[in-house]
Amino acid sequence: MRRVNLRNMKSFITREHTLDINTIRSLFIAENEKHLELNPTWNFKATRISVIGTYWFREVLMHFALIMAISVLLTLTHCNSWRSLFAAILIGGLPALFSLTAFIYFPSFYWNFLPKLEVITGEQEKLAIQIAETTKCKRTQFQSPTLIIIYYVNSKISNAPLLPANNQSAALLNKLYGSDKDKLKQNLSRLYRLPSLSAKERAEMLKGVEYARSFFKETGNTNSAKILDELELKLSKP
Repeated sequence: MRRVNLRNMKSFITREHTLDINTIRSLFIAENEKHLELNPTWNFKATRISVIGTYWFREVLMHFALIMAISVLLTLTHCNSWRSLFAAILIGGLPALFSLTAFIYFPSFYWNFLPKLEVITGEQEKLAIQIAETTKCKRTQFQSPTLIIIYYVNSKISNAPLLPANNQSAALLNKLYGSDKDKLKQNLSRLYRLPSLSAKERAEMLKGVEYARSFFKETGNTNSAKILDELELKLSKP
């Protein structure tokens, strides 16, 4: 029990939780999301400044306030009046604040907290770039019906058997196209049940045929026209 208390005391004094990189990362993400909701133009540089402010004006002040509160409680029984207690707090508090700032708060900030914050800022910036690139790719990528029709045409041209509409096939096509597995599987299954497709499904597939036709035309693939015409005819039948 004494060892646990000493460990907790050490953790409190050295502020291990405040300086933990996971704690800083969680704070950074929370601050960034909070401010983005209020201001869409908020950026990571502003979040970094906000987190630094949190370090000094919340974490440091709370740490010092707790130390002073403990000190006051320990010396409360030895003071004869509130005036003497106030004088003791003033006399002892200012040197304590200076010492803690000089030997704990500033060193831990510049050599521990700030480097970790820089790493986290870099992580979040890199992640944001990756998300933006993924979003950009999704905006320019064909939808699943078109991708499946392109795959269907290529299979016909190469005389390759059509993959079965299952999870394994969807995972394989996902590696090729990078589209959602479930949607790829769903549209692949449509090729096996063309006569029973709903009006909405037929419309989506016909739109996919239109986009696929433009794609093959731009690539100069003339062998695709007949296959697409046959597929369009099957989809147009009630």
